Amino acid sequence: MSAARWLRELGTLALSLLNALLGWLLVAPFALLIPKRRDWIAVIGRQHGRFLDNAKYFFIEASLERADLDIRFVSEYPDAAVAIAAHELRVLQYPRLESIWFLLRCNCAVVDSTDWNDHFRRFLLVRAQIVQLWHGVGFKRIERDRWRHEVGRARWASRSWVFALRMILYRVSGRAVRYAAVCSTSVFYRDKVFSHAFLARHFPITGYPRNGFGRELHGRALDLAWHNVDRQVSSRIAEWTAAGKRLVLIVPTMRDSLKAPMELDAATMQRLGTFAGTHGIEFLFKFHPSERNAQGITGDHLHVCAPHSDVYPLLPHCHALVTDYSSIYMDFLLLDRPVLFLVMDGDSYAREDRETQFDPSSMMPGPRLADWDELLEVLVETPFSDMNGPERTRLRNMAFDGVDQSESTVRLLDFMRKQGWLPKRTPSSMPKPGLPE
Repeated sequence: MSAARWLRELGTLALSLLNALLGWLLVAPFALLIPKRRDWIAVIGRQHGRFLDNAKYFFIEASLERADLDIRFVSEYPDAAVAIAAHELRVLQYPRLESIWFLLRCNCAVVDSTDWNDHFRRFLLVRAQIVQLWHGVGFKRIERDRWRHEVGRARWASRSWVFALRMILYRVSGRAVRYAAVCSTSVFYRDKVFSHAFLARHFPITGYPRNGFGRELHGRALDLAWHNVDRQVSSRIAEWTAAGKRLVLIVPTMRDSLKAPMELDAATMQRLGTFAGTHGIEFLFKFHPSERNAQGITGDHLHVCAPHSDVYPLLPHCHALVTDYSSIYMDFLLLDRPVLFLVMDGDSYAREDRETQFDPSSMMPGPRLADWDELLEVLVETPFSDMNGPERTRLRNMAFDGVDQSESTVRLLDFMRKQGWLPKRTPSSMPKPGLPE
């Protein structure tokens, strides 16, 4: 990490500590006095309430499942609030007074990232049961496990005394909390990943709501699930399908070292476009929202999804996925389609960006390719030369325990009810028939 970035990080930490001081002194004492409503659940999406990922699908499905609960999506984005309200589900725009009051009174909050605690939300929810869904089951170290194993020039930050100091600061600022529950997709990931990365009272195995996309949704609920999917891509799926096109999704990992993803340059893009036109392929790119080195990707057959868009409804339409270290490939295994690993920087990622928890070769159910030439050669043959089905099956079972992901939301709600965080189910709390057409 560069000196300039460390300065920014320190500045951010200093500001968060100042906010924490105000939060603990002014907000938390008030929150401690406010009585809680066990039938109220706040759902806070990633990046301060964007409508995507596990929080999005939990919210939609839970709103249909439990008629006796007041479940509200809390977002800082007016477009998300308008879209949700238009589909007759409940939404609050933060930091309006009604959203602040709801956070003060709700007994549970469901989140899927760590930025839920920003902007004083941590202190409004000081007595609430916080359930962390998280957003991936890959093999990179995350949260506390990552802080213990910093790499490159940040390695010094993992020294025992620095780690202890960081934990104190993170606990004070709200960056690190003890969750009521951190959800996992399998026994393996609970024991090997999440229990090391988070502090929590429970680690229930629920699965991920985002991976059951579309199976139980219908009518306007299904329409809402497609909200925040890149329109330039989603509007052409039917056209591409009718033309017999193969869709290949390319999802590079964000580099903490700020390297350009997969060495995409003008010459490479031109070659990809020519190749796609010749072989009936459409390349879809989805970069990390913080990526700043992926500008200028253009071409008739190259399509870049909006940085903050939801890519999960597109997965069932993709014939193959290309990544380096992104955890999205684990979710793609549920489709049992080819996964290709384009790793152009050798082992430098683990040395300079982030350490992996497992040997990458043991977790890659597909060919590990060193450059675009090798990738294009494989794509010419895929899927006819795909010999990785057994390995995909092994890793899929390890990641999801063979559990139906479309039941993830129901399993989580049942777990929360059994813990006494939600009211018991009664005949009047049967599933709702669905949103009106």
